[in-house]
Amino acid sequence: MVAQSESPRRLGRRTVLDGLRGLAILLVMLMHTDVLHNGYVGVDLFFALSGFLITSLLYEEWDRDGVIRLQHFYARRARRLLPALGVLIVLALIANTVCYQLTGWPFAVKALASVTFVSNWLAATGHGASLGSFNPTWSLAQEEQFYLLWPPLLLLVLRRGTGPRQVAMLLAAAIVLLLVLAPIGRGHGYGIYYSPAARSAELLAGCLAAVAWRHRLARLPECALARLPVRMRSVAAGATGLRATLAMVLACLLMGLLLDRELPSVEAYLSTCGIGIGLIVLLLGAPASLPARALSLGPLRFLGRISYGLYLFHLLVRNVVYHYLPAGSVYVNAAVTFAISIGLATLSWRLIESRVLYGSASVRQRKLRRRQRHRLQPARAS
Repeated sequence: MVAQSESPRRLGRRTVLDGLRGLAILLVMLMHTDVLHNGYVGVDLFFALSGFLITSLLYEEWDRDGVIRLQHFYARRARRLLPALGVLIVLALIANTVCYQLTGWPFAVKALASVTFVSNWLAATGHGASLGSFNPTWSLAQEEQFYLLWPPLLLLVLRRGTGPRQVAMLLAAAIVLLLVLAPIGRGHGYGIYYSPAARSAELLAGCLAAVAWRHRLARLPECALARLPVRMRSVAAGATGLRATLAMVLACLLMGLLLDRELPSVEAYLSTCGIGIGLIVLLLGAPASLPARALSLGPLRFLGRISYGLYLFHLLVRNVVYHYLPAGSVYVNAAVTFAISIGLATLSWRLIESRVLYGSASVRQRKLRRRQRHRLQPARAS
């Protein structure tokens, strides 16, 4: 029997992660509106978060029910992704008809590439610009291809009784292999930026972080802790103060990375992913730290809640704004883009996305009650 303190961690609802998602979309939007040069690394934060969250939820389902229901997983992914993607196609069609003919490939080709989730491969082979306002769907395609493979593989290894340390080792080996296969270089070329190998490595890094955090794999063994001086044991065991300090250090490193125009692209991507993973783990362990409190502010959490729609819509909005205000101030155009994008994403979330995802208010209330009952149940001994 494992002691209660040693049972796997449960993720639950963490407002700090909503805020981190909000920060990621804010960085991407600042980059596309020409305010922040390195804001594109917000995509790397998204990948790290996605791998971490999905893996945590899959593990929790396995522990709770003894099975991972793949059909439910994919049905929920469809309910989460398709409504906003449909809204994007409608908005782009309106813009293409009323405003101006969108750049790139014919509208139908771009829409088809988006709904079939192949945009990442098209972008990686040099056609990112041809996708025009549908370009953000490349990362969506990357994630969906990844999640066609990862949940079934995780289910397979769990059914075979593979322990968390072995899963972590397999993930680490896969990450190294993917990074060896990924293209390298100092430029911002299509093959480097959109590399499916490098981006899959980032998603797997988030998965690895989830396994390590959930099962406390990064902590020193009890036998090693017992040999340390008493004053060092709490620090070695991961005291909250130490986590808060390290989170501040990583936040400063992220700020420096965002302002470093000379940083090679591959180094920027991988550095941001590493920083993002570190922040996720540290902030979960130090919710009262300054970075955690900053990320838990209401505006960032709100941006995180509507981040998917924002990510899909903002480039289209930006292109329309720049079409009508070609000589406008960068900051004025950015402000208009932000205002319209946030308004559209909010309406999409409240009127369409949340209704498809959760159903009616009564359904949402029943699901909330079930979650509350589950939290009140004592954890199963293992």
